Amino acid sequence: MRTLRLGSTGGPPPLSASGTTHLEGAARSPWAAYFESHGYDPGKSARWAVGLFGIAMIAFSVAPIVNHLRGLQNKDYNLWYATGQLALHGGLIYPTDHRPFPFMYPPGCAALLAIAGLVGELPFIVLLLVANSAAWAGCILLSVYLATGRVWGQHPLLYVGPTLVVIPFVHDMYLLGQPALGLLLCLLGAFACLRTGRPWTAGGLVALAAAIKAYPILALGLLVYRRQWKATIATVLALVLLLLVLPMPFRGVHQSWADLSTWTRGMVLKYDKDTIAQRPERSYSFKNQSLIALANRLLRAVPANGEAKDGWRVNVADLDFRATNAAIVGVSLALCAFYLAVMPRYNLRTERTDAIEAGMLLLLIQAFNPLSFDYSFVWLIYPLTLAVALIREAPAPSRQHSALIGGLAMAILVFGLSLPFRRVAQAYGNLLIADLVLLVLLGWQLYLAGRTLPRQGAKPSLDHSL
Repeated sequence: MRTLRLGSTGGPPPLSASGTTHLEGAARSPWAAYFESHGYDPGKSARWAVGLFGIAMIAFSVAPIVNHLRGLQNKDYNLWYATGQLALHGGLIYPTDHRPFPFMYPPGCAALLAIAGLVGELPFIVLLLVANSAAWAGCILLSVYLATGRVWGQHPLLYVGPTLVVIPFVHDMYLLGQPALGLLLCLLGAFACLRTGRPWTAGGLVALAAAIKAYPILALGLLVYRRQWKATIATVLALVLLLLVLPMPFRGVHQSWADLSTWTRGMVLKYDKDTIAQRPERSYSFKNQSLIALANRLLRAVPANGEAKDGWRVNVADLDFRATNAAIVGVSLALCAFYLAVMPRYNLRTERTDAIEAGMLLLLIQAFNPLSFDYSFVWLIYPLTLAVALIREAPAPSRQHSALIGGLAMAILVFGLSLPFRRVAQAYGNLLIADLVLLVLLGWQLYLAGRTLPRQGAKPSLDHSL
């Protein structure tokens, strides 16, 4: 059984795009020769990187603590703590009189907040900030592990580059108190557990992410398709425990069921021409980069910024709600068909193909998540890490190497349009477009890797489907 080796630079050599390993010396690139000729010290660079990350984590944590100490509005931290207290003392978490839900997350999340809130409000905020920092570091390390087969000893660009691309959204995680990094950590941990033969733990991590914020449950589709039955069963069982059983000690059986029922009707099943779930003014706003929101913005005459009340629209057609949904279903099916078409057969799967499948899954989840606000695209940390790893392993010069660089540059360029032209760029879905560019780029690589017989030295995927 393989184990995740966090404390060693030993371990297997890096995987190539076909699932094979590079021999010692074969992985040397012109970049490596350049850095060595200029006295590049990997150990010193790693220490600098760790130091800078530490400084960033502390700097990002200052504002929420200062806001609390000064009695200022503290973004979602106030809501999280108040919700935890309501859950703890039997209060009403989800209004039943048609008022919008102040707290939109599942009742399992409210129960976790109630437990965390037992320490008091300031320690609660500090606990969330520490958890966010741990999740950020964990996402970087697990991304490198899944992309290369090793946690340590890789090129600094793999650790630093993807984070720099999404750093504004990492800052949002601290400022707003949002859990997107924690959700990503759960799913990356699940993929790592599947690689190392721990399907029950993998299922538990998927369930934990879905109990905090519902949309990660879409990962269950890949578990079912790949016949990971142990992980699938573990996901379902753990989800029942987190959504129903965990709240019972302080909510009671009846209220726990009522919470889940009210939340399901108000969030999961709430979708009409005016709103997605509980945010009518923001549902179809430029801030929502989901496929559903973008299609409604472009194909129907709906406000592109409902919160501003300025009547601004960006639609290029004026279809009715039914026709718009038909278009959404068609595009969604096409994306799923593309995903399935590039997947390799079981006998051609390797750790590399599984890694690319995981990256594509995260990109599809972002597209299909009905409320995919801009900060949730911090999830691109892993697909970007994977793309950088593929570029470093592709022979240079070659068409494949150039195409990978061009595709990644295009995705980053489109993604970066949010900096100078946030409102307009996001109204036309620049973050979603960057997401889909990466999806096509990784899909192409998965197709190539999955149609090549693994050569000697390749690591086959562990199949725990029974």
